[in-house]
Amino acid sequence: MQAPSPAPQTAHNQPASPPRPTRTARPDPAPDSFAVRVRDTMARLSLDEPRAAAYLGVPVFTVRKWISGEREPNAAVVRLFDVLGMVEALAPALHDSLMPSTQSVTPRKRGRVARPI
Repeated sequence: MQAPSPAPQTAHNQPASPPRPTRTARPDPAPDSFAVRVRDTMARLSLDEPRAAAYLGVPVFTVRKWISGEREPNAAVVRLFDVLGMVEALAPALHDSLMPSTQSVTPRKRGRVARPI
């Protein structure tokens, strides 16, 4: 009878970890999804991710999740998006005043902000 072969080992005599599953590409979001609306709006207004996040008042990470279709916003954000679209169409000067500056936008820090006493 033959003894079982030992588990494969790495250079440091540690057991080798199992292979990682390969990542598959996410399918493109549906044409009527919020992700497509965000992408179209960003393209129309020439917004990059940090400026789009400032425009919508959310972190860049959230905008990236929306763009990829990985996350859907709540009803309040969808309504805000609708209202901003109406303001853009009906009052362009007002909408322009709501746009973030073209200068670099500083990313928002996560967590609590220290407040002076």
